[in-house]
Amino acid sequence: MRMLFLTAILLLAFGTTATVQAQELSKDEKKEWKNKAKEYKRNPAALKTLSESVDRYKREANEYAAQINEMEAEKANRRARVAQLERENAQLQDKLAATLNEMDQLSMVPPTQPQMGNTTMQGLIFRVQIGAFKKLNIPSTLDGDDDNMDLEMVDGLQKIIIGKYPDIESADALRNHMQKLGIKDAWVVAYQDGVRVPVESVVPGYGQ
Repeated sequence: MRMLFLTAILLLAFGTTATVQAQELSKDEKKEWKNKAKEYKRNPAALKTLSESVDRYKREANEYAAQINEMEAEKANRRARVAQLERENAQLQDKLAATLNEMDQLSMVPPTQPQMGNTTMQGLIFRVQIGAFKKLNIPSTLDGDDDNMDLEMVDGLQKIIIGKYPDIESADALRNHMQKLGIKDAWVVAYQDGVRVPVESVVPGYGQ
């Protein structure tokens, strides 16, 4: 800042005289500047040094201005990125709400295979994970006790799990339905007594 201030002073003192009409000086000021002009006339090296200093400060001022412009541009880019992420967050939440609403309207479980209650995870259970997000924060109010969805936080990722089936065929049918709805990354996951385990360990050959 001190360099910028000094630059501004020098530009005001020496740079403007070439482009702006000289102001009226008092008698003492005229005398003072005449003496300075004589000194520089007798010592051209000093005048040259002064002129080079002014040029250098002008260049530095231009460089600082360019840096400020770059920082302002970066700031604008960051703001635009934040706004974009907020829009994506809102779209994902709307999509999730629409999916849950459609799940409530559709019969996801065949009548001969009733879905297991949400209050227990005993035995082998198959479910469908429809997303794992690091920055997206799904409101906990969407995870009701009696709904068909659970939110899990694992290793900093918020995972969205839906459905509870005693057989993998029903879970696989739900996965296919979610993919048809546009959730391409939906996949089947398995739980043994409430602990998540690899599907391949309980259903050999699955996915091959």
